[in-house]
Amino acid sequence: MKFQEIRSATAIVTFGGVRFLVDPWLGAKESIPPIPGSPNPDLRCPVSDLPLPLDEILDVDAVIATHLHFDHFDETAMERIPKSMVVFVQDELDGETLRAKGFQDVRILKYAGVEFQGVQLTKTDCLHGQPGNIGLLYEKMNLRSSACGVVMRHPAEEKTLYLVGDTIWCDYVKAALESFKPDVIVVNAAAATIRGFGRIIMDLEDVQAVLDHAPHAVVIASHMDNVGHETLWRRDLKRYVQQHHLETRLLVPEDGEVCEF
Repeated sequence: MKFQEIRSATAIVTFGGVRFLVDPWLGAKESIPPIPGSPNPDLRCPVSDLPLPLDEILDVDAVIATHLHFDHFDETAMERIPKSMVVFVQDELDGETLRAKGFQDVRILKYAGVEFQGVQLTKTDCLHGQPGNIGLLYEKMNLRSSACGVVMRHPAEEKTLYLVGDTIWCDYVKAALESFKPDVIVVNAAAATIRGFGRIIMDLEDVQAVLDHAPHAVVIASHMDNVGHETLWRRDLKRYVQQHHLETRLLVPEDGEVCEF
């Protein structure tokens, strides 16, 4: 198993010999204007360039889109990903959106699992914001509120991988940890926040909750240092790792870095 951080939530996962591109945000550095309600009102995103040539990033067997927000499947991804590529999405609504863009092989993730080249992909739920605020927030932004996570298993892989997705710590995540007992867990940990609505993905306390509830797992912090509404940065997590001696339990890869298990 290999996890290569690309940028923000975008990553390449090699699992059971199959390469998956997760949540492709492929646009140019600073191409997105400051996000309304951001705690960083002047910060354009993505903050950094892609660490690899686009052709290398697109050299994969399939794409997984946990949802279609701008920083998970952008217009550049719509244009540059081959229309014949297999793309897994959270539900039929997202599937219809991609089919309307010309994608010819869109497949739906399922709670019961779907198989791709021997890899079992199982959908998990997310809570992409604060309870009570989610509907109002995403209605205001004209976006869907739903997102998903994915669990990967394969007979040739000793370890189970859990891509938690865009969520805060919640009962959905706790249930997935208890049910699947993953060995490697990827959390989206930028603590992205919208003024008046609160956090929409994990912060430091949430990451610690994952560590506490999966004491034998390694946790990888993704979705870092590239969104304009970020409030938790790699430097903060790395300081926390040092302070709490978590070097073997909480990994904070830089853009382009590979974590291999």
